[in-house]
Amino acid sequence: VSESNLHQKNLITRIKKKLFIMKSPITIATVIGLIMLTLIEGHIVWIQNKALSGTSTCAAATLINEGKHFSFEGRSDNIDAHCETAHTGYSLNITDDKRSYWLVFGVSWSTEENKWRGPYTNDGDKCWHFHGSEDSWDVYPCPQ
Repeated sequence: VSESNLHQKNLITRIKKKLFIMKSPITIATVIGLIMLTLIEGHIVWIQNKALSGTSTCAAATLINEGKHFSFEGRSDNIDAHCETAHTGYSLNITDDKRSYWLVFGVSWSTEENKWRGPYTNDGDKCWHFHGSEDSWDVYPCPQ
């Protein structure tokens, strides 16, 4: 067998192995998953919920700053919103199609106004944490 024929056989064998691998269900699922991940890629705002026990906190990402009387449910300009009880962390997803956004933070049954932060450019993940209770609370950027 000549050297060129041996090289061709090796090349054909490698191509067949690659084609077999691509037909594998796990590989196909992985490829599809990676494609979907890049389609919904964006950034995350992490919320560390260090409020006192029994306190319910809320956070939302919005397109505009709506002021003090913000409703966390059913707003058309909400990018994402979430509420949780104390000591349960959560996150907001900011998709790549949003260039900038505002964050609004609130505490259920609070005597204090909602707190707005921003606007932020959608260029990376962010992290904030709540402290306090219904009567006295604040939100701070997470320590680096």
